[in-house]
Amino acid sequence: MATYIQRPGMGVAGRTDGSFAAVWLVDLKGGDAQIAFAGFDSDARQIARARAISITREAGLRIFSSGEVWAVTWFDAEGLAYARPRWETNPPAEIQRIGAIGQDVSAHVALAPAPGGALVAAAPFGAERNRLGVFQFAPADPAQPQLRAVGVTRRAGKPRWPAVAADASGGYLVAWYEEEEGSIRASRFDAAGKEGDAHLVAKPQGSDRPAGSAQETPERERLGLVAAGSAGSAGALVLWNEGDTLLVRALDAEARPRAAPWVVGKGKWRTVSPSGDGALVAWVGHDGKADGQVLLAKLGADGAPSARGLRMSDGVNPVKDAPSLALAGERVGVAWTETMSPGVSTKRAVLRVIDRACIP
Repeated sequence: MATYIQRPGMGVAGRTDGSFAAVWLVDLKGGDAQIAFAGFDSDARQIARARAISITREAGLRIFSSGEVWAVTWFDAEGLAYARPRWETNPPAEIQRIGAIGQDVSAHVALAPAPGGALVAAAPFGAERNRLGVFQFAPADPAQPQLRAVGVTRRAGKPRWPAVAADASGGYLVAWYEEEEGSIRASRFDAAGKEGDAHLVAKPQGSDRPAGSAQETPERERLGLVAAGSAGSAGALVLWNEGDTLLVRALDAEARPRAAPWVVGKGKWRTVSPSGDGALVAWVGHDGKADGQVLLAKLGADGAPSARGLRMSDGVNPVKDAPSLALAGERVGVAWTETMSPGVSTKRAVLRVIDRACIP
């Protein structure tokens, strides 16, 4: 997709016609970076040339499939911004900003697709940042309000690193870390914005350890959350890391855990996307021969991982940043950055597309 990349920050999204769009950062002088946007067909061939959307120097670049167009989000000095670029280069994509979500909370903002082509955000809310506000924004219909408050958590103490997903009933599932106690919890907002109970997904780290144990507490990474299950057994899958161990747990329609956690594998930089009744998950780990490879596996509606997965990278060049994962109809696209060569410090961005049926 691109070469001579110097900083992390990229994403890929797909839509039902089999096409993909990707974004990445192109370094500029003075600390800024251009946000580049390009389009690809179902065989990863470029169909829309790369062009700049805006400039930023913050982390948090994302792209989503949103109706007939795409939605790109990022943070700049003014807070959360977004645009809806098209394949055509003119007119330039209009940039919108969400003043309610500032740059100061960018590390703790979750974003996901919402019904009707909009997006949903879960972000720290209140003077003490001890609640999560859930907002719907970026509607596909320009006549709709650009920002609508869905609700505010009442069951959270000091939530951090949230994840959010829209469900099939018009509501939203939200998961987060409780910073003060170290647990993971989840709740659901119904279509009217009313929050249900907050359910314990994972106990505080080290709570099962014998007193006086010198064992180190493994670090937990940002949560992943996707809606999963069929109409009769709707729910979600929540993913997290305990050190280098990737875990998943299934939730029911009210965000209650409905089974014990499953171990998916070992690695880091996990990304997840809904697929059928379950999900697909990609991460960076050891494939049995080399470290730093992009791995891909299926998850059932109950969180059960497939017995086998796929290595998506080439097994030679180590992956340098978190991968991105998207579905476009029956095609699956995985994008990542890797070293260009042993003697070059910059990276190249790679997109690989396969049939979903090829994933064991």
